[in-house]
Amino acid sequence: MKKKFNKSIIHYLYLSGFILSLAFIVSCGDDEGSPASLIPAITSISPESGEPGDLVTITGTNLGDAISLTFGTTVAVISTNTATEIQTTVPEGATTGRITVTTNGGAAISESDFTVIIIGAVTVSEVSRRSATIGETITITGTDMATVSSVSIGGVEATVSSTTDTTVEVVVGEDTPIGRQTFTITNNGGTTSTSEEQLEFFVIRLIDTRFIERFEDTDLADETEQFVDFVGSIDPEEQMIGGKSNDPVVIDGSTDLPPAIDGVFWHMEGYSSTDISGSFAAILQLASQEEGTFADFFGEAVAEDIYFNILVNFGELPEGYAESTEEGDFVFGLRMRFDGDDYELRSNLNSLTEAGFTPNNDGWYDLSIPASQFDDDAAIGTFDFRNMLRHAVVVRRNYGSGLGDEFPLDGMGTDDSAEFWSLSFDNVSISIGGPHSFLR
Repeated sequence: MKKKFNKSIIHYLYLSGFILSLAFIVSCGDDEGSPASLIPAITSISPESGEPGDLVTITGTNLGDAISLTFGTTVAVISTNTATEIQTTVPEGATTGRITVTTNGGAAISESDFTVIIIGAVTVSEVSRRSATIGETITITGTDMATVSSVSIGGVEATVSSTTDTTVEVVVGEDTPIGRQTFTITNNGGTTSTSEEQLEFFVIRLIDTRFIERFEDTDLADETEQFVDFVGSIDPEEQMIGGKSNDPVVIDGSTDLPPAIDGVFWHMEGYSSTDISGSFAAILQLASQEEGTFADFFGEAVAEDIYFNILVNFGELPEGYAESTEEGDFVFGLRMRFDGDDYELRSNLNSLTEAGFTPNNDGWYDLSIPASQFDDDAAIGTFDFRNMLRHAVVVRRNYGSGLGDEFPLDGMGTDDSAEFWSLSFDNVSISIGGPHSFLR
C-alpha cells in the first residue's frame, strides 16, 4: 500500500511539473506575441490658451495610462485620464509652447502651441524686423510693455533702450546665437516667453558692407576703396539701358523705370533676342575677389543656413508669362561664382508666388532664398562656400524676337517683333542664420 502511494505521489508531481512548464511556455508565448502599446495622438486642446490653474481638456487617441504631461517643459498634474481624454490644469511657471502626453506607446505632441496667459505680463504680437544682426535695434510690439525690465533673445540678455505701453526697443546682445530665436520678456506683472511657432525672428550674420549693393554707396568705391563696384557684361544687341536709377541717362531713356523702394537702385532694360543668347540678356555682378576672401564670413555654415537677399522688380512681362508654370520661363537668375562654375538659382514668377513671395504695389519683391535651392549650374556641395569669388544678378527671359545679327541696336524700340524686358534691383546681400528682409 505504501509503495503504491509513493508511485501516485511521484506521478502527481510529474504531472504538476508538466502543467506548470506548459503554463510557463504558454505565458512566454503570450508575452512575445502581445501587441505593442499603441502610439498616442492629440487631436484637440480646449481651450487653446489659459492662465496657470485653468482647467484644460486634451482630446485624442490611445491616451490611457499617461505617464507624464507637460506644457512646454513644465510638468503638469493629470486630473483624470481615459483612452480619449485627459483633464489637467495649467501648471505654475508654464510658458507658451506645445503640450506633450507620454504613454508606454510613445509621445503625442500638440500640433500648435498652448498660449499661457499671465495677467499683467506682456503679450507679444510682432517683432520688427523679422531678422537682425548682433548690435542692431529691433522693436517688439504687444501690450503692457511700459514696465519691461529685461528681454533675452535666444537665452542671451538684450539691452532695453526704450519702452512705451505697446512697444519695447532692444539691442541684440553680443553673444546671441545665430539662427531662429525666441524671446523671454519680464515686466512688473511677470515673465512671458514666445515660441518659434508664435513669432518668426532670426539673428543673422550679414556679409561685409563692402559686398552689399546699396547703390548710393558705389560712387565712393574708386576714391576710398571702401566699396566694391558693381561690374559685368552687357549684350549690346539686347540691352539699351543699364545704370543707377539716379543717372540722367537712365532717367531720360528708360521705358519701365519703377519708383524707388530704398533710395538709388540699379535698372536695366532692352529687347530680348533668345535666338542669339538663349534666355540670357545681361549680367551684372560684384567684382571678383580672391579665393578665401569670404572664408571667415561663411565659416562652417551649410547651404540651408545661407540666404541670397535682394529687392527686385521684374518690370513688364509678356501676356501669360507671369502665370506660366513652365520651368524655363525665367524672370531672373541669382548666382554665386566659384573658380570653375556657379551655384545658380533660375526662377520663374510662378515658383516665387508658390513660395509665398508677393510684390508691393510698385512691383518690388523682397526675396531671401536659401542657397540650398541653388543647384542649376553646379550641384550644391561641388564647391566650398568659403571659396566664393563673387555673387551676381542675371537677367534671364525665355522670350525674344530671334532677329539675330539683323537686330539693329538703334531700331530696337521700333521693331514690333521684339520683346521688351526690364529688371531693377537693390540691396543685394548674403546672410547666414536666416533671411535678411527690408520689407518684412
